[in-house]
Amino acid sequence: MRVVGGAWRGRALRAPGGRATRPTSDRVREAVFDVLEDLIRRARTTQAGRPAGPELGQPAVAELGQPAGAEAREREAAVSGPLAGHRVLDLFAGSGALGIEALSRGAAHCTFVERDRLALHALRANLVAVGVEVLRRRAETASPPPPEAVTGGPAEPALPPGMPAGVASPGRRSLQSPGPTARIAAVDARRALVADARGGDMYTLVLVDPPYARYGELEGDLARLLAPLLAPGALVVLETHRDQALRSPWRTERVKRYGDTQVAFMTAAEE
Repeated sequence: MRVVGGAWRGRALRAPGGRATRPTSDRVREAVFDVLEDLIRRARTTQAGRPAGPELGQPAVAELGQPAGAEAREREAAVSGPLAGHRVLDLFAGSGALGIEALSRGAAHCTFVERDRLALHALRANLVAVGVEVLRRRAETASPPPPEAVTGGPAEPALPPGMPAGVASPGRRSLQSPGPTARIAAVDARRALVADARGGDMYTLVLVDPPYARYGELEGDLARLLAPLLAPGALVVLETHRDQALRSPWRTERVKRYGDTQVAFMTAAEE
């Protein structure tokens, strides 16, 4: 497996041993993120109120200055990619390939939820391989409060184009840490969602890849427990078996099938 796009394109990723996990293939992952980036580009167009064009994308790395060295260039690209500013939840993360792909394409933070021992070993190794800072405490990853709530000062600037409103911008953290960050929740998915809700976390992109055989029993719990964690207009990407019927509370934007895999792209209500 490899990262297929973004700042870390071509970086090798470790796959978990055993049969407990089912890594998403590079081909499917690339197709999924092509659709995601198109949906985000369309959101930018809607927010900007003008036709889509190259000017709506993120600026090239060369336009942002001349960082010193390959590592600096990668960090700069990772915070200015097509998913710039998004906070990601990778549920049933396995090797972390989906969440790492999002970080490579500019996401500010990803929380990885996985409890299988072999998968966790691969996930941690992959985060080390791409140089992502893994945070240890929930308080470090929670959406920060508005500045006026702390200092009485003015509100921060508008969110990046294509990022749903309603979430404090993770870009504020980049003043202290220029690269993306990650957190690992090594617990059952339902427990992780309950804990995140109690901690006040919110996400703008959720990647859900449960075991195909268990999706039927998990479907209701996932819809109920994810609800308080979704920012207005958040994107939810759900991977299931191609024959799986979907009953979701979110608006379905697209459904794609790749071999035995079905991927649904949905958006939460904008409130």
